[in-house]
Amino acid sequence: MEVGTHKPPPYYEVPVHIRQYCDDLIARLSTVTHGKDIEKIAETLAFTDWRFQWIHPFRDFNGRVGRILLTAVLFILKLPPAETASVEPSEKERYLMSLRSADGGDLSKLTEIWLERLLQALK
Repeated sequence: MEVGTHKPPPYYEVPVHIRQYCDDLIARLSTVTHGKDIEKIAETLAFTDWRFQWIHPFRDFNGRVGRILLTAVLFILKLPPAETASVEPSEKERYLMSLRSADGGDLSKLTEIWLERLLQALK
C-alpha cells in the first residue's frame, strides 16, 4: 500500500512499530509539563501526529484515528481542543508537505503547524 508518496511499513511490522510508538509517546508525555512549555508540547504533538501517520496501521481511517489520538493527547495535557486538521486546501497541502519533511527527519515544519494551532486554541 502507498499513501501519496509514502510507503508504510509492511503489515507484519506494524505491531512492533506501534509498540515502539507507544513507548516513545509515553516517554515524551512524561517530560511535558502540563501547559508550561508550548514549544515542547508542539514538538510532542508533531511527533504524535507524524509517527502515527507514518506507521499507517489501518487500511483506512488512519487520518480520523490520528485526529482522535491527538485530541486525547491534548486532553491528557489538560489543553483546550485544537484544530487537528484544516479544511483549507492551502493548509492541507502545507500539512502534507510537513509530513513529507518529517518522513525525511525534519519535524520542524509540522511542529510549527502545531505551535500555531496551540496558540490559536489558547486565545
